[in-house]
Parts: sequence; structure tokens; C-alpha cells
Amino acid sequence: MTIIGIGEDGLAGLSEASRKALGEAETVFGGERHLALAGITDRGRAWPVPFDAEIVLECRGRPTVVLASGDPFWHGVGGSLVGKLQVGEWIAHSAPSTFSLAAARLGWRLENVICLGLHAAPFERLLPHLVRDARIICLVRDGSAASDLARWLTDHGWGSSAMWTLSALGGPRESITQHRADGYAGDSSDSLVTVALEAAGAQGIARSSGLPDTLFAHDG
Repeated sequence: MTIIGIGEDGLAGLSEASRKALGEAETVFGGERHLALAGITDRGRAWPVPFDAEIVLECRGRPTVVLASGDPFWHGVGGSLVGKLQVGEWIAHSAPSTFSLAAARLGWRLENVICLGLHAAPFERLLPHLVRDARIICLVRDGSAASDLARWLTDHGWGSSAMWTLSALGGPRESITQHRADGYAGDSSDSLVTVALEAAGAQGIARSSGLPDTLFAHDG
């Protein structure tokens, strides 16, 4: 099995080894977007929803490619698959992650950035990281979720934070816009949106012991 990270630039951004594996594969798994980017038609099988690794494992022993976004091992399908495989059963060719692309566009040092996957997690996961001047890159579900995040930040006292929405990074449709969280009106309907934040506003959670009751859902 070959696990290939693919970007918005499609086949043009793949290595020779990745393109060779694609050409030799009997079956190519991926999201509909991934298959379209790679130009796969009759050999393509779109991911089931919800995702089920067993369908991929049915192809064990035959030349198979799995397409994923960017780096398949950073909030990607890679970890889910290889946990069910033996060492030596897979080869991986990663592309730049969304986090790497976003940091490069904004000029942020990635080692100083908090990177979170909020596409399948509550926004409350941000709370421990919201301190003034913190730089955070979040994967969110879609453009609608970016609007929800802006409202959540505003409701929690972080409405003055600088907020960037980045979509289709690395491809011809790439778009980057900057806003204040409390002024974000939702400028993107793209299904793939990343949000970058430079936190400003309320006081963050203290690192010492003891936290205020208002930070918790409780019955009083």
C-alpha cells in the first residue's frame, strides 16, 4: 500500500515515485476531491462516510494507493491505517501539511505556532492556548465553521484577535483574507478552510493551580 499526500496543485505537485505508484495501482482510495485532483476515474473508490479502514484493508496484497490531503500523518488518514498494518506493508509519500503552507504564507515560525485540528473537536479545545499574542493555526470543517469560530471567540472575549481564513492553499484557487474575529462576516463558502489566529483580548487561563468557575460548565 502506498499512502500519498496530495495538494491543491494535483499531479504537478507529486514526486515521480508518487506518480509511478498511482499509475501501477489497481485501486485508488481517497475523497472525491483527491480523486479529481489526481485525475482518477474508473480505478477510484471514494472514502465511505463515516471512514472505515477495513474497506482499504480488503485490498491487502494488491497494488493500492491511498490519497490524503497534505501530510497524511498530521491529522490525516495515515495513522488510522498503519495502526492496522504490519511494518513493511506500506510506503508513504507526504506533501506539505496545511499547517506548513499556512505558516509559510503568513511568515510565521511554525515551531512557535500552536497547531490544532478542530474539524472534529469542540472549540473549547482552544481555551488552554488562548493567551495574548499566541499564534494558532486551526483546521476547521468548512467556511460555516470558520464563522462559528469567530462568534465563539467574540463571545469568550477574544473578538479583537486578528483572524485569517485560508482556503485551497497551494493551488490556483488559493485565497487568504484577514479580519478581526468580531468583524468576520463569513467570506468563504469553500469546504476546506483553515483559520489562523493572533490572539488579542481577554486574559488567558493562568498556568498556576486553581481556575475560575466560569471556565467550566457546572450546575452551581
